[in-house]
Amino acid sequence: MERTSLEKVGSFGALIAAAACPICFPKLALIGSAVGLGVFAPYEGLVAKGVQILFLLAFVGQLLAFRQHRNRWLFALAASTTVILFVGYYVVPSSALLQLSLLGLVVGSIWLVIEQHTCPLSSGHRVLI
Repeated sequence: MERTSLEKVGSFGALIAAAACPICFPKLALIGSAVGLGVFAPYEGLVAKGVQILFLLAFVGQLLAFRQHRNRWLFALAASTTVILFVGYYVVPSSALLQLSLLGLVVGSIWLVIEQHTCPLSSGHRVLI
């Protein structure tokens, strides 16, 4: 799988899985249930594990992308949102932390797309935004 695709698959998958997890992400679950993801409510434990795995997949994609774009701020955002997710699950169980980590994942994914469009892989220079 291509590096940029790895991060996108992880980010998109984590969003979909989070929408199917009503206790972890109650606001997002409203949207998820509206589109039929409420059927996954009995499997919430598995969905929560899926969210965590997909977050790690998105982080690995960001790590691989960092080797090309070298934007430390973007990488720090990806790392911190991943840490916040696991803190929200295991250290200080908090729906607010989980939602903050999901927001950070979305922002990081959008930022990576912008970064890749402003920093062509074929050229040797960087365009700062």
